[in-house]
Amino acid sequence: MRKLVDEQRVACGNLVPGVESIYRWQGKVETSSEVLVIFKTTAARYPELETRIRELHSYEVPEIIALPAGAGLPAYLQWVGESCRG
Repeated sequence: MRKLVDEQRVACGNLVPGVESIYRWQGKVETSSEVLVIFKTTAARYPELETRIRELHSYEVPEIIALPAGAGLPAYLQWVGESCRG
């Protein structure tokens, strides 16, 4: 995660430990302990962020979901934008 901040692809990442995932993979039901990461970036930086996560992640198909911010504290959104200029 720090690499993505250093590369200015994200402004911030939150680590949420203790996630227990149950899912079907290659025909079997699997259970895994995982850490959920929530990254803050801009829409303009998203495509390269997705590519970079896929390069760095150990999973063949990592969970990457984009949730656009419809609204937010203007100063925070400005900080995200400034932090992701690269």
